[in-house]
Amino acid sequence: KMRILFYVLDSVLLFGLKAGRKKTGERKKVLVMYNLALGDAVMFLGAAGRLRDIYPVSHCKLNIACQAGLEELYLSTGIFDKVIPIDFIGAAVNLRLRRQMFRILRQECYDILFDPVGSGDCTMNLFASRAVCALEKIGVLDKTLGCQCPQWLRRNVYSRVITISRQMHLIQFYSLCLMKLGAAEFKPHPAVFSPVELWHVELPDQYFIVYPSASMSVKRWPVEKFAQIARRIYQKTGWCLLVCGTDLDKAVTDQFLALIPDVSVCSLIGKTSIMEFIEVIGHAKMILTNDTSVYHIGVAKQVDTVIVCGGYTYERYAHYQYSACGYKDPVLVSRKMECFDCGNRC
Repeated sequence: KMRILFYVLDSVLLFGLKAGRKKTGERKKVLVMYNLALGDAVMFLGAAGRLRDIYPVSHCKLNIACQAGLEELYLSTGIFDKVIPIDFIGAAVNLRLRRQMFRILRQECYDILFDPVGSGDCTMNLFASRAVCALEKIGVLDKTLGCQCPQWLRRNVYSRVITISRQMHLIQFYSLCLMKLGAAEFKPHPAVFSPVELWHVELPDQYFIVYPSASMSVKRWPVEKFAQIARRIYQKTGWCLLVCGTDLDKAVTDQFLALIPDVSVCSLIGKTSIMEFIEVIGHAKMILTNDTSVYHIGVAKQVDTVIVCGGYTYERYAHYQYSACGYKDPVLVSRKMECFDCGNRC
C-alpha cells in the first residue's frame, strides 16, 4: 500500500517531461522492461532469445531497459539492438534519480512495451512502465502470488495483461509468457553468453568455487559449514579453492578463508568484470554456494552446482527441472518444511 503512494508522486515527477516521437519509416520499436538483478537476468536470458521470433530483426528494433551495471550481460547475447542502463535501485527511494529515470525512458516513443517481471508486488518495473511512451503496453499477472497490486493500477499502466495461473520455475514462467505473446512452443535452455578472454586473470588448471556470501544475511549458511566442506573437497580432489565476487563479498569471504589456512586458495574478489565473473564460474569443476546469482550462472554454464537454500521461493527460483529438457540439473540441499514456497512471507 505504501508503494501505491508512488503512483500519485510520479504524476508530479512526470509533469513537464516530453515524450519522444517516432520517425516516419522506422522499424517497429519494442522496449523490454527488465529491472531485476543478475540471477533473475540469467534466467530471463534463457528464454529471451525467442523474443526475436515475435519481433524479428527485419521488422523490429528491440531495446531493453536494465539495471545499471548489467548492460554488458545483455549486450553479450546479441538479442537486443540497444541496452538502456538505469539505476532502478537508486530510483526506488531517490526522487532526483526517479525523475532522471523517467526522462531516460521517455526519450523514445515505442510501438510496444513488454514488461515480463510481473505486477504482483507493485515493484519498480510497474512504475517505470507507466512512464514509457508506447502505443501498447503488455504486462504480466502471476495469479499464484499471494500479494497483488490493485486491479485499477494494473489497468492504468498496461493495455494488455498476460495471465499465468500455475506455479512454475521462473525460466519456465518467462518461456510461457513469450509463447502467449506468439513464440512457437519451446523448452527453456541455459542462457548463452559470448566468451570472454581472461587476459589479466591467471586461473588454476583445476579449481572449485565456494561462494559463502549472499545478498541478505538471512540467506547465508554459516561460514563454518562452508569451511568444513571446502576442506573436505580439497583433501579429496586436490583442486584449488577459488573465491570470487565484488568487494561487498570480501568481509564474509575473509571470515570463511580464515577457517581454512591449510587449503590452497586463489582469490579474485573485486578483480573481474561481470562477464569475466561469468567466464570464471563457467570454467570451475564444481560450485558450492548459498547465493542465487552464482547458482543461476553455474546452472546456465552447466557446471556441477550445489546450492544450500531455504524454501521461501523454492519452486520459483531454486528448483530447476532441466533434465526434462536434456540439460544437467543442479543439486539442492535444504530442509523440507511445510511452509515452503511462502513467497518470502515468513
